[in-house]
Amino acid sequence: MSRKKLAAAIDVGSHEIHMKIVELARGEAPREIETVRRTLAIGTDTYNSGMISQGLINSCSEVMIGLADKLNEYRIHDCRVVATSAFREAKNQLFVIDQIDRACGLEIQVLSNSEERYYHMLAASELVPDFEQMINKGTLILDIGAGSIQASVYDKGEFIFTQNMLLGSLRVREILADLERQAADFGSLMAEYISGDLENYRMLEPKGTTYANLIVLGGENIYLKKLAGLAPEPYARISNGQFEKLYQKLLREQSFSLAIDESIPADHAPLLLPVALIVKKFMTFTGVSSIHLPSAGLCDGLLLETACSVGRYSFKHDPEEDTISACRHLASRFKTDTSHGDTVERLALMLFRQTMKLHRLKPRCQTMLRAAAILHDIGKYISMSRHAYRSYHVIMASEIIGINRREQQIIALVARFHSGPVNLDDPDLAELDPEEKLMAFKLIAIFRLANALDTGHKHKLDNLEVQLEDHELTIILDAGTETTLERWNMEKNSDLFVDVFGLHPTIKLRRRRDK
Repeated sequence: MSRKKLAAAIDVGSHEIHMKIVELARGEAPREIETVRRTLAIGTDTYNSGMISQGLINSCSEVMIGLADKLNEYRIHDCRVVATSAFREAKNQLFVIDQIDRACGLEIQVLSNSEERYYHMLAASELVPDFEQMINKGTLILDIGAGSIQASVYDKGEFIFTQNMLLGSLRVREILADLERQAADFGSLMAEYISGDLENYRMLEPKGTTYANLIVLGGENIYLKKLAGLAPEPYARISNGQFEKLYQKLLREQSFSLAIDESIPADHAPLLLPVALIVKKFMTFTGVSSIHLPSAGLCDGLLLETACSVGRYSFKHDPEEDTISACRHLASRFKTDTSHGDTVERLALMLFRQTMKLHRLKPRCQTMLRAAAILHDIGKYISMSRHAYRSYHVIMASEIIGINRREQQIIALVARFHSGPVNLDDPDLAELDPEEKLMAFKLIAIFRLANALDTGHKHKLDNLEVQLEDHELTIILDAGTETTLERWNMEKNSDLFVDVFGLHPTIKLRRRRDK
């Protein structure tokens, strides 16, 4: 029998701190050993004042000390500790993290929104039954957090769209708190406030999608299931009729009544109405007949990734393909030349894989290279003039699921310097640490060669092979036509490759065999 390993993850959320301890067995999903939840509305401070108060910092430190003791009991030394929007938006984020680290020895990593949603989506894709079959038809995943919501769409088995809105349950409740005492119908007032952002979403969401499924993620799912009279199972499905009864109950009942009569924790009861309002709006415009309510959260996603990284578990659904699919749909919105992007992506991957001993980059860099190939001409939609510079800014302003901020910056830099002169002292490069900067230069150098090999967007070259000899890198390709333009452009854009790797790239052709 293989030795079993314990792992843990802590989510320092905007309304609750959640720790999950699991057992990892080879080839199996993480098995829960213990879960600890502590309600602490950190987001109340951040959403109202932009700062986390010293009182809440002290309270958070006390909770984290207790969790650190729990980790010691289990002899768990490696634990992912992450925070989300309440920390992301706090002006005193650095001070808060340092104080908590000093108190308990647990360093908090603040996730970007795209990273946070990636882990939620990873959890959903692994824990929702028949997920792969569901996403063959229009499926909207509604991730409701305390600070914001994320609406993501799958169709025909592909991830096609995602949009974030600052409509989290706690945020909405805090923003409208002053009006609750003044409004005769607070539910209608809240619904009107929520409707504005949802109308903006409908303007952006993919047209022509027919929705068959609505999956709702969020920490309040357990209480929605409880109010619907369902057992607290990991997964549940609620019909339109069941949800309407639940919704009407929340409109009628005061928060304190829910706490007393339904045994809903007093800190969670006020958040259920805004959650139900958001869900009802999405049910109406998607036209689905029921909603799926899995227990799939941030800690689950973190621990699934841990299980995969230690070689004990394989994902049922490939999250990297969601990232690439998101890039393709973003490029499509900006009317890029997809054939050129596909060709450059293929050539860049062949170069990357056949020069691994030369560049020594991690496999993750392949995803970044693919993303850059798909998006490098996206700036042409804005202007053909300095389009690479504009591509950089469009990529940096976009949200790409599963890509962290540093990876996004490197992808944008590859796009920015895919041709033309490269400024080694560029201020955007200076923001990277030395290891990241070297990674960026290596990817840019490889990408410039791949892009030059399709200079005229005619897709002339294929079946790339690489030979390393002395101080030269020979790229051997099939060609069915004249390649003078490609040779000229590669020579023009090979200077960085020479500087980075100390090798001069040349092209050698073999005639393409007739099929």
